[in-house]
Amino acid sequence: MADSPKLAEIFRQLSIRMAQFRPCIDLASWVGSNLKLEDTTILDGVSFVATDWQAFMTRLRIAQTADGQKAFAEGRDPEQPAHWALDASMAATIGIGFREIYRPTLSSRPLSVHDLPAGHRSGWNVGKSSRFGEDPVNSLEISSLHLAVAPDRVNIHIDHTGFVIVGPNGELIVDPDFGQHIVNELLWKTDAKKKLPAWLVDNTSFVLPNSANDYTRVGISADLMSRKNYHVTVTGTCTIRGEFDCSATLGVSGKFGGKKW
Repeated sequence: MADSPKLAEIFRQLSIRMAQFRPCIDLASWVGSNLKLEDTTILDGVSFVATDWQAFMTRLRIAQTADGQKAFAEGRDPEQPAHWALDASMAATIGIGFREIYRPTLSSRPLSVHDLPAGHRSGWNVGKSSRFGEDPVNSLEISSLHLAVAPDRVNIHIDHTGFVIVGPNGELIVDPDFGQHIVNELLWKTDAKKKLPAWLVDNTSFVLPNSANDYTRVGISADLMSRKNYHVTVTGTCTIRGEFDCSATLGVSGKFGGKKW
């Protein structure tokens, strides 16, 4: 189906994410024609004409997670009260927009002295250590699927920063990560490409206060090297509250020797 290695890889990643829902959504079976890349990254995703766009939309509406929870929040959902923040986040979405709902889970990492409030800690300073060692096995996964469904086009991509979560009473909440999404994935990754070189935009990101850094840091991140099996990134950030410090980190991720790092 995919006529290029890049298209095949991105479509594979999207298919894996879609197949996790119940009932299983086999993405390939919904592609009618004109499957293409919107750009070169998972952030832009793929577009296609659906075999039956209304049936596909129905499937998204009934999709559930493995534990039986609603999978997607719908923009301007006809069955739910208006949600201005969610609707605003889909202002540029063609047709009807669907965002994967993020549900926070408790970490399995044991409590440590670094979980104490500031002023009660001693020894190693988490902020100055660039937050090394904070639950490396269960790192925070906040990406989310975003789909736009219309009669003549379906787009599906992955937003690196998901921001639609479920509150304590089951209500939908657009959390503060919304700012990270707006700046990086809309203003920078989308709008900036119209004025700046694509390689610059694709390989740099702004770090804003978000759930991954406890809403404490700002900075910039740049991809030094990106290959099929590994990814090298350098990130420089500074604190915006508490004791001031700046730090730079070099991150390497990928699969080495069959194991994911």
